[in-house]
Amino acid sequence: MNGANKINFSADNKDEALLRDLKQRQSSLDKIIQSRGLDAALIVGNSVTGPPMLGCFRYFTGHKVYFQYQALIARPGMPMTVFANSVLHNKPLAARGISDIRISRDMPGSVMSEFRERPVKRLGVVLEMLPSLWYLELVKAGIEAIDISKEIFALRSVRSEFEVGASRVSADIADIGYRAVCGMAKPGVRLTDLYAELDYSMKAAGAEETFTLMSCGRFSFEDNKLPCIGPFISSEDRIVEYGDCVAMEITPRYMGYWTQMVRTICVGEPNRDLEAAHRDLIKTQEAAVPLFKPGMELEEVMASMCRYGEDLGYISRLPFGHVASIDLDEGWQYAAESDIVLKSGMALVVHPTLVTPKIDYGIFWGDTYLVTEDGGECITSRTSELLTV
Repeated sequence: MNGANKINFSADNKDEALLRDLKQRQSSLDKIIQSRGLDAALIVGNSVTGPPMLGCFRYFTGHKVYFQYQALIARPGMPMTVFANSVLHNKPLAARGISDIRISRDMPGSVMSEFRERPVKRLGVVLEMLPSLWYLELVKAGIEAIDISKEIFALRSVRSEFEVGASRVSADIADIGYRAVCGMAKPGVRLTDLYAELDYSMKAAGAEETFTLMSCGRFSFEDNKLPCIGPFISSEDRIVEYGDCVAMEITPRYMGYWTQMVRTICVGEPNRDLEAAHRDLIKTQEAAVPLFKPGMELEEVMASMCRYGEDLGYISRLPFGHVASIDLDEGWQYAAESDIVLKSGMALVVHPTLVTPKIDYGIFWGDTYLVTEDGGECITSRTSELLTV
């Protein structure tokens, strides 16, 4: 993979680099526990559902969340984990410095048993991710649950050299996926086959998982037939036709870190309306790139893009993008109001949405940028050219 040598992530050293990062994260969590006067912290992972704090378990353990709930109980210098099944967990967690790994079919019971063995009065939790049953058990035991989401999110917002490096490799994988789709797309190809090719090419390049949205149809300012991008549906057997446009969100995850490239391509012949919309969208996006600096308020960056698109005669419609890291959406989604302040190394997925009174969906285009002192650094592609394949 091209990006591996560039950032020195080889098969021999990437686990070692992660382990160094995990030690620093666990030390930072210990400091949060001590500064808030807590006895311990409980970090729950859930593979099924959750808000932007979903990735906290992975952040502190480096371990992928499998099969619903997993739990990390952190005390200064003494992390332990609880799982329902041992098959996928013992060896990787032991390699990452966690020696106390407990297996139980009654996870909340085991967690409460630990708190009885080593009494806890004040417990730090990520409240939005804490199951209601577990919370009720804490209440019955007289344990005060203290929400430490803000402290943890602030910690996660500061990107380490390892995290930036993983994002760069992930971005290279997205570009590989894009080139694979461009090489396959032509009249007569099924949209489901393009989904499959995109997923295969990125996983073959090293992605641990992928997230894809895709749609197909002819774009027009007057009678738009390009629908909003959506997830894979097994019954979707749409055949790409000559003159169609294929829109896609290309989103791989590498070593836990997401990046996203958003692209639309023309099939068979150029599309003049798409060319015009693409030109204006790129202008809107590039106008904001100098603002992607540490200390800038995300709310102002978004407002700037909205104003620029509207000055070009479009209607701005959210979302405009999101912060990507351990979670694909790290609490942004370009809401109308945001209290996020940009920090060096943050990865911003930027895909402005510009529509007109006659079209419900604009074209789909965007990239992942790193926040730097000199403004945004695009890491997902070296070109913004609109392709006809």
